[in-house]
Amino acid sequence: MATKRKAAAMSGAAEDEDPIDPSDELTFIGLGGCQEVGRSCHILQYKGKTVMLDAGMHTGREGMAAMPYFDDFDLGTVDILLISHFHLDHAAALPYVLSKTNFRGRVFMTHPTKAIYKWLIQDSVRVSNTSSTSDQRTSLYTEADHIQTLPLIETIDFYTTHTIAGVRITPYPAGHVLGAAMFLINIAGLNIFFTGDYSREQDRHLVAAAVPDPKKVGKIDLLITESTFGISNAPPRAEREAALLKSVSTIVNRGGKVLMPVFALGRAQELLLILEDYWSRHPELQKTPIYYTGNTARKCMVVYQTYINAMNDNIKRIFRERMAEAEAAGNAKGVSAGPWDFRFVRSLRTLDRFDDIGSCVMLASPGMLQSGMSRVLLERWAPDVRNGVVMTGYNVEGTMGRTILTEPDMIPAIMSGSSTTSQTVGRRSKDDDAVMIPRRCSVEEFSFAAHVTGVENVEFIEQVHAPHVILVHGERSQAARLRSRLLDLNSRRTANNASAQQTKVYSPENGAEIKIPFRKDKVAKVVGRLAQIPPPKGLEDERIVSGVMVQNGFKLSLMAPEDLKEYAGLTSTTVLCKQHITLSAAGVELIKWALEGTFGAIEEVGQVKAETNGHANALTNGSTKAEEFTMEEEADEELPIAPPRTFLIMGCIILRWSGLDKQIELEWEGNAMNDGIADAVMAVLATVESSPAAVKYSSSKAKHHHHGHETAQGTEDSAQLSGANGKVTLSNRHANLTPQERFSRLCMFLEEQFGDNITPIETPRLPPSVNTAANGAIKAAPDSEAEDSEAGEEQQEQLIAAERARLAAVGIPVPGLEIKVDKMVARLWLDDLHVDCANGVLRDRVKAVAERAVEVVAPLWNAGGNVR
Repeated sequence: MATKRKAAAMSGAAEDEDPIDPSDELTFIGLGGCQEVGRSCHILQYKGKTVMLDAGMHTGREGMAAMPYFDDFDLGTVDILLISHFHLDHAAALPYVLSKTNFRGRVFMTHPTKAIYKWLIQDSVRVSNTSSTSDQRTSLYTEADHIQTLPLIETIDFYTTHTIAGVRITPYPAGHVLGAAMFLINIAGLNIFFTGDYSREQDRHLVAAAVPDPKKVGKIDLLITESTFGISNAPPRAEREAALLKSVSTIVNRGGKVLMPVFALGRAQELLLILEDYWSRHPELQKTPIYYTGNTARKCMVVYQTYINAMNDNIKRIFRERMAEAEAAGNAKGVSAGPWDFRFVRSLRTLDRFDDIGSCVMLASPGMLQSGMSRVLLERWAPDVRNGVVMTGYNVEGTMGRTILTEPDMIPAIMSGSSTTSQTVGRRSKDDDAVMIPRRCSVEEFSFAAHVTGVENVEFIEQVHAPHVILVHGERSQAARLRSRLLDLNSRRTANNASAQQTKVYSPENGAEIKIPFRKDKVAKVVGRLAQIPPPKGLEDERIVSGVMVQNGFKLSLMAPEDLKEYAGLTSTTVLCKQHITLSAAGVELIKWALEGTFGAIEEVGQVKAETNGHANALTNGSTKAEEFTMEEEADEELPIAPPRTFLIMGCIILRWSGLDKQIELEWEGNAMNDGIADAVMAVLATVESSPAAVKYSSSKAKHHHHGHETAQGTEDSAQLSGANGKVTLSNRHANLTPQERFSRLCMFLEEQFGDNITPIETPRLPPSVNTAANGAIKAAPDSEAEDSEAGEEQQEQLIAAERARLAAVGIPVPGLEIKVDKMVARLWLDDLHVDCANGVLRDRVKAVAERAVEVVAPLWNAGGNVR
């Protein structure tokens, strides 16, 4: 097997500096037909799709040596197989692929190609079974395998676009043989054009190869084309026809026989049209018969008569003229009046009925003189100097067709019994040492191969103007010459225009793997209701179009969820998720504060103000009814019965707080994003419920009936019966707290937020006016006497002592707290919760936490019976 080579070695150009996503790389693998002519088979892989191009066999080899390197690739991954035309070097391995491998893709070819492929492959199998010197070729596949796989082949028409597994394919006429197609392949917006064998020449029965219109199909990103003739050119068509007919007439006039080796189908039909026209204009030649041999050729002529509309205007004109002549002669059905009903050409099935006397022109297959009738006649006619061999097609290296062009003196006689019976025609001698026979006949070559010339190929490549070109179907030397010519054109373009597009040209070997990066923008088509919304205008328009992105193959569509059924054929289902949580400790304000700290501002939906106990319609937390007596709570602090509240979090999560029951219900539309946000909300709620702040907040706000509860002095029964009406007075254990307890709760709250780096401040903060006077006294000390200085310090101490006494009177244990976070220090003064800090962020954070702490742990200090 051929060794693998990297793409960089093939391209001859530097790789892109930016890293390439592997999903943006197109992979080309040549399984056959690279730097050779024969067994064409190529693999394209892009965006998870695999396309196989052709499946041929090498006509100059036998057995597995003639097959592409199928072992190098898993054919089970192929999505689509495209056959360009029916020639054996492009289609002969197809029965093997369909019957002997794990290939499970779909196969496409044109209607004429399939019609001729059926007979051509069937004849090839029969010839192989009788002419092979080994058993290898006969074991590849049988005629039954070929017939059984025919239904698996699907046919398509030119200029029709088909989408298969997300890949769009469009066939174009190739002009090589009847039904030959070039394929435009679109994978995820990437346009790949595969020419196969093509011809740009307008001949007598086929149209020239068509070039896709870039205005309709877009730019071609990759071109895969043949390089059969390299850069060589051919004389004009008229000169070649004149030279061919002069050579044929010269051999006939000297009494010789003309052997024209041709493929059974393809160029043979073109040569028949040329000879038929020439014979009709030269009556002196009409006595010389023209023979067209082969049973397969006779069967396939029906296909040519059927697909008149697939041919050029010349054939259509002849068809109309013949039909008019038939109608004038009274032949209403036009029998034997088509352009392929020749008057001077005779069909010859076998050689056993051939009267080999006198001059004649014989078009015999195969075209490379490897075996069959053409080889039999070569060995029979080669010793006679009057005879001549006229080669008109391309001959692969290693075949007798290539050897005979060197005009050797002797040729091997590998066929036997060619003049006896039809059963022996085409069999090779079992003797390994073939008998050599002299070659005295003339040999001439005229280029009538239906392949594009070098000049036409370069013009076609320039016209397509693809940034990447892969050369296949050409011998190493021819491909190298064509590649050099294309690279030279690159240099000339760059010299004239530095910004001109540079074409990267690849000429890989069999088994080579080329990776070509393509960065294609993804475009989504807006449909349905969203298409009625005016699109954003320019970059300054910040409107956002939101919807559902639907991918069908590689086609993207953006639509509203309501349009999914109409435009995508999908049914949408909404999953509504609900979660219930009970929070017995945390109040609604603490819950809101915690959620705002995590998700930012949250929206309250339908906010209702709470009513107090003093309102006529309000209820107190401790009021109950009993059959024998009514107990009413006389609490030190009254709490409102909070109504239910609803919040919208991140625009997608609805939180409902029930109020008295302390039940929380979360509701959201189920999807990946909303589920994640809901999980985060539940995590915040669980944290709030278990935090010390929740316990302190609930203890300062809630009212409870404590018939026997625990206090600082121990366990005692706080219920007292008084009065004749049987009222029971219940005390609130959280109503009377000492300043030290309140200060301790404040410190606990701050430690939860800032850690343990909290220390008390011993020196109180003096009022600004007093502080300024004291400082002035101290600053005047150097200019006054010592007594004045001591008096100033004593005054300062008195002021500090007075401030401490004032703070103690209102229940403030220390003047303030010092909080350290890394290298930043904040001072919190407890009398008015003022914060001194050089860092604004830390200052605002400490102030917000302190205010929330005072609210949660209940009013902080008592002064004169009033809560401050």
